[in-house]
Amino acid sequence: MLAGMRGTDRRAVVNHLPRVLRHRGMSWGELSRRTLIPQRLLARLRVPGGNPRLVIAERIAAALDLPVERLWKLPSRR
Repeated sequence: MLAGMRGTDRRAVVNHLPRVLRHRGMSWGELSRRTLIPQRLLARLRVPGGNPRLVIAERIAAALDLPVERLWKLPSRR
């Protein structure tokens, strides 16, 4: 168990960023320009489980004018 993860569920994060970008017709290059985040770092977020550090998530959410929770979520428990 990771330090600080005691009692925390380590489920994968659901990444909605690729879907949001497609819906808005925005390229990854445009997102890079708006956030000043290099495309090589954004490339890690193209996969379904891709989750960024909080500071990066906040910059992306601000550039898209969305709350972070709309872009990345923990899957619901069943």
